Amino acid sequence: MPTPAQGNELQLTINVGEKLNLMWKASSVTLNQSPNIIPNTQLEISENLKIWKPISKLHPGGLRAKSKTIAITISKPNGIRYFRVNSQINLKNVNLQKNNLVGANLTGANLTGANLTQVDLAMANLDGANLTGANLTGANLAEATLGNVDLTSANLTGAIITPWFTFPETTYRNTIMPDGSIKTHDTGKRLLIQLYVDGASKTNLSGKDFSEWDLRGIELQKRDLTRCNFTKADLRNVKLDQANLANANLTLANLRGASGFDPNEHKGIIIRKTVLPDGSLSN
Repeated sequence: MPTPAQGNELQLTINVGEKLNLMWKASSVTLNQSPNIIPNTQLEISENLKIWKPISKLHPGGLRAKSKTIAITISKPNGIRYFRVNSQINLKNVNLQKNNLVGANLTGANLTGANLTQVDLAMANLDGANLTGANLTGANLAEATLGNVDLTSANLTGAIITPWFTFPETTYRNTIMPDGSIKTHDTGKRLLIQLYVDGASKTNLSGKDFSEWDLRGIELQKRDLTRCNFTKADLRNVKLDQANLANANLTLANLRGASGFDPNEHKGIIIRKTVLPDGSLSN
């Protein structure tokens, strides 16, 4: 029995001589008895592991393409440099109806508008995939990884999704669910879930409307909360150490037990009938 998401792993080999010889193999992300799916690949270079620049042409892959070994020779750079192979699966509008993709590694794949009717995607890794407008009618998604997937306008009628995991990053917008219902995620609810998961560390919270939200115990240390509306919000036991609350509105909010909060440290903050961390009530 295959293990989940046994896709290819790109390995970059570097041979050092008078020049640098770099080589990698672009192979299928699918298992045996499945159609080949080869990702597009491109060699990139970085000085600091943060900013990456392409230094080769894009080597296209695709559905039913053949595996290939790619070799590139470049001059030795001055100083320390880092290399990687950027890999992207592009299957926009592809027709994969009734194909076997069990255990495929489709991480980050572009599957917008794809026909995935009755495709077997059991144990596949679809983390970060874009399935906008895809037809997944009758597809088997049992034990598939669906984190951070965009299912905008996707059709999941009759799809098998067991066990059902709710990933907070997954986007549902006008999505036809397996039971035929149409689901659109409340963006506010998604943010609330993400705040509890990891503090929504990648989201700019400045100016957000949190009025009447239940934010008990959330960690907001060092966050930019300027101009946020916390009217009637439940902020009990919230961690606000070194957070910036300039011009935030805390009217009727409950801050009992909150840490790191001193209204005198925040210019323009609005405090009206607010329960303060010590349980006292402001004017």
